Amino acid sequence: MTHSGELVGVAFSDHVVGLDVEKVDPGVDVDAIARLALPDAEQKNLRKYEGLEKARVFTTYWTRKEAVVKATGEGLRGDLRAKVPDGIQVRELDVGADHRAALAVVADEPPVVRTFNFGADGQV
Repeated sequence: MTHSGELVGVAFSDHVVGLDVEKVDPGVDVDAIARLALPDAEQKNLRKYEGLEKARVFTTYWTRKEAVVKATGEGLRGDLRAKVPDGIQVRELDVGADHRAALAVVADEPPVVRTFNFGADGQV
């Protein structure tokens, strides 16, 4: 289970999963957090962007990493700069322009993902 802003995400699976959703925050100090959380190649790629797009790219990286450390059970104590361990499949989820989300599944095969969006009235 995860939440950020007005979004809540819940994942159900026969496998161990990690799920993260984050609201894109253009006010966050992306460069400072990136030095702590991203490997050199991702930091280098991030430097290609500015402003809101930079925040979006960073948030995409972050949600992938947080989904993985949730799936491994390490949580934020885990090494966010580490490669995705073998046997973990990571999928980005489309949750709109203002948020980023990722699902990590401990499995050898890519997961089948179905998403459902519920409105305030509970309708799909």
